Amino acid sequence: MEENHSQTCELSSNMKYTLVVLALLAPLTAAASLGEQKPEANAFVKSLRQLHRGPPVQPMTTRAKVEERWITQKLDNFDASNNATWQNRIYINNKYFVDGSPIFIYLGGEWAIDPSGITSGLWKDIAKQHNGSLLYTEHRFFGQSIPITPLSTENLEKYQSVEQALADVINVLATLKQEDKYKDSKVVVSGCSYSATMATWIRKLYPDVIRGSWASSAPLLAKVNFKDYMKVVGESYSILGGQYCYDLIDNATSYYENLFEIGNGTQAAKELNLCSNFNVNSEQDRWQIFSTIANLFAGIAQYQKPEKYDIPKYCSILREFSDDDSVALSKFINWKINEHSGACLSTTFKGAVGYYEWSKENYEDSDLPWIFQTCSEFGWFQSSGSRSQPFGSTFPATLYEDTCEGVFGSKYDSAGIHANVRATNDDFGGLNVNATNIYFVQGALDGWSKVGAGVAQGATIIPYASHCPDTGSISDTDSAELVASKKKLIKLVDQWLQD
Repeated sequence: MEENHSQTCELSSNMKYTLVVLALLAPLTAAASLGEQKPEANAFVKSLRQLHRGPPVQPMTTRAKVEERWITQKLDNFDASNNATWQNRIYINNKYFVDGSPIFIYLGGEWAIDPSGITSGLWKDIAKQHNGSLLYTEHRFFGQSIPITPLSTENLEKYQSVEQALADVINVLATLKQEDKYKDSKVVVSGCSYSATMATWIRKLYPDVIRGSWASSAPLLAKVNFKDYMKVVGESYSILGGQYCYDLIDNATSYYENLFEIGNGTQAAKELNLCSNFNVNSEQDRWQIFSTIANLFAGIAQYQKPEKYDIPKYCSILREFSDDDSVALSKFINWKINEHSGACLSTTFKGAVGYYEWSKENYEDSDLPWIFQTCSEFGWFQSSGSRSQPFGSTFPATLYEDTCEGVFGSKYDSAGIHANVRATNDDFGGLNVNATNIYFVQGALDGWSKVGAGVAQGATIIPYASHCPDTGSISDTDSAELVASKKKLIKLVDQWLQD
């Protein structure tokens, strides 16, 4: 069922160059003829993109020839009358593979997959011990695995969901197992963040196919107002960065919030270097700038490594910008977003909605499919609802609800989103997974842990760690707890494959 690309590979370099140029020019020419201009992803959109980026790339320790393959998938896995198909990208590393040995799947999440994901790290090490085949799957609507365009609300409603994506993975396996070398191979899966959610649920839904799952930092409980996330982010800065760092952020945020509250929004906008299109009288614009600030700090905390002193380093940079807390914060966020270019910060509600609307027709590297899933399945809107965090109280979950409705229509208003989230928890059980052979790992300073498995669900908690802290090979810099967790996983995989 795989697409044969041999003819494409035989094209001359000149022909390839011509095709690439034409492909790049076509949308630009079309846009120019319509008088359209590509909108800039504003600061809010960029901050969300950072929060939902793929896991950090592991350093390559060995050379490996990774094969790119394309698997024919059904557009709708649950509609027998729909015969439409599309091509799904996967990567395969068979450097250590012996026919009949296990398949180790690393599930792609809301990002474009990269060969390095299966050439280094703990999953690669375990696969090597078992002479296994390493497989990296790309989630529908991300990277180059686009089932259908445009990314209209209608198309996303029909074809973008976690259940469709899990069925895609099962079909990848069914396709590979038509080959003699894979027909007797047992299968285990792993994932990080949302793909760890997938790793959990694929074991729950397809226990006869998947022997076991490693779920690193898996969000399991769908939730609209995810206020505890920023609380944990704040704890990361106070514990690892020092109370001075937490207080700096808190003081500066309070200063700018107060300027808006007393009617000096124009002064706040000037000091924050906001663009002239920012409407100081727009509640939604104000929500967006404070959400953007919080998201930038959250993006740092999400993949911090305590042994590398990531947060203390950023706190030092923040302080070095100025002795004045508000000035330091302004210069820091402008540096993080625009790298001292001098450009103003664009953070308008209309700008974000407009960008996502534009993305429906211009889907390359689009964040839209993930934004849709938060509206249609998960929520996880990181709000300022907790008082125990330093980012103020000016970005309620309503900001994200309004964004959903603005981009996808009235069906995705607050009531609709709450209904969608309830349906997801009803379907998958929230924290009550009710499945075996799943190893959960959480970082104690990971905001996502507040909607993930805890001690009560048998999870291993890594002190001071954040998101997906255990994906790398066992290292001298690992804490004792991290080493113990990795060794436990190695033993569990042995058991899963022997059962």
